[in-house]
Amino acid sequence: MKVVLDTNVFVSGVFFSGPPARILEAWAKGRIQPVLSVEIFDEYQRVGRILKLDYPEVDLEPWRSAPC
Repeated sequence: MKVVLDTNVFVSGVFFSGPPARILEAWAKGRIQPVLSVEIFDEYQRVGRILKLDYPEVDLEPWRSAPC
């Protein structure tokens, strides 16, 4: 199944449990396939850089480089 992951869902899935985390887990297991535009990917990166300032221990890189 192809899905578009809003940046809020993506970030919430990294930081919290619940439905957003289950969506990222489904992505990691290949059960869903994210469909990203360049603009969405750029927003993931921009938000990731901002969050890294306040939460240096959280690494968004593995998700950003996951196969799409």
